[in-house]
Amino acid sequence: MPKSDKQKLGRKIREVRKDSGLSMQQLAETVGVNYTTIYRVETGKVSPSVVLLSDIAHHLGRSVTSLLEEDRNQITIIRSEDQPVVASEKMSLRLLIPKGLISEKISISLGKGGPGEIIGEHQTPGHELAYIIKGRCLFNYGGTDHELREGDLVYFNGNVRHAVVVQEPLEFLAIYFMN
Repeated sequence: MPKSDKQKLGRKIREVRKDSGLSMQQLAETVGVNYTTIYRVETGKVSPSVVLLSDIAHHLGRSVTSLLEEDRNQITIIRSEDQPVVASEKMSLRLLIPKGLISEKISISLGKGGPGEIIGEHQTPGHELAYIIKGRCLFNYGGTDHELREGDLVYFNGNVRHAVVVQEPLEFLAIYFMN
């Protein structure tokens, strides 16, 4: 691992350790290594083994990947021309945030459609959240219709059969949480 990467990882471990209220000595004892080892990791003098990094992450209540990820203090701009659009005769979905930007399991889309059935009965793995920006629709979930209007939000298990029939031209924001 290049020196700058070791230093970034060490700084991240130190930051999380301090946020957890632990001293280097306490973390070392919890992980089962000596103080010098934690000091050398945090100062970027050594790169921890996968096993040591896994133990440190576990005892700090974090995933290994969260320690390896870059800080999200950066700005991300996704230009409209880079947002793919899938369209049918009655509906369009614009992918605003693809899987991997926030998480490998989350994507966010902007949908427009109607009138009539825009999404036939189907199931999707994971959970979904939809916020109605404007319009009105009937959301059929597990055989029961629910009227949704501007400002309403619905969160549901996508494994249950569901469909959407638009009553007034609809615009909605959809967040998909994949399994």
